[in-house]
Amino acid sequence: MRPGEIKVLTWHDIDFKNHTISISKSWDYDNNKIINYDSDDINKETKNKSSTRIIKVDQNLLNILDQLKVNHHERLFIGKDGTIPSSNAVNKVLRKQLAKNKIKKDGFHFHSLRHTHVAMLLFKGVDLYSISKRLGHSNMSITANTYAYMLDELKQQSDQQIVNILDQI
Repeated sequence: MRPGEIKVLTWHDIDFKNHTISISKSWDYDNNKIINYDSDDINKETKNKSSTRIIKVDQNLLNILDQLKVNHHERLFIGKDGTIPSSNAVNKVLRKQLAKNKIKKDGFHFHSLRHTHVAMLLFKGVDLYSISKRLGHSNMSITANTYAYMLDELKQQSDQQIVNILDQI
């Protein structure tokens, strides 16, 4: 999910029974408001109607999210003052957790987690179409262009796999 999509998640978006998260809105950083992907307010390339999607998640994530219910708020992620956390605040918490776990990654920020997720999916063999839909891209070429460097590395692996197959014929 995009950081802006995560910031505005509500408990209504989480389906614990079916292990899914519904994504239908995002935080508009420029205007400090929530935009619904189904509305006519969408004017950014990264916020389009194809961003509305339902993604499958694992039980571990649901267990972690469930712990946030102690906040007694409609939103999963909300500041103590009732405001949506800023990008700086989110990145500060991420850097703190990275340091706590002795992970040093200069320039790593919250959006980097999205790219890490894609890398893991690609290198585990998940097809580009499924990843593109999961990301909420309007077409696969956006995904392919954004992650071309990863796809090139996978091509090298596939080339070797093809050579190995041909050697066995």
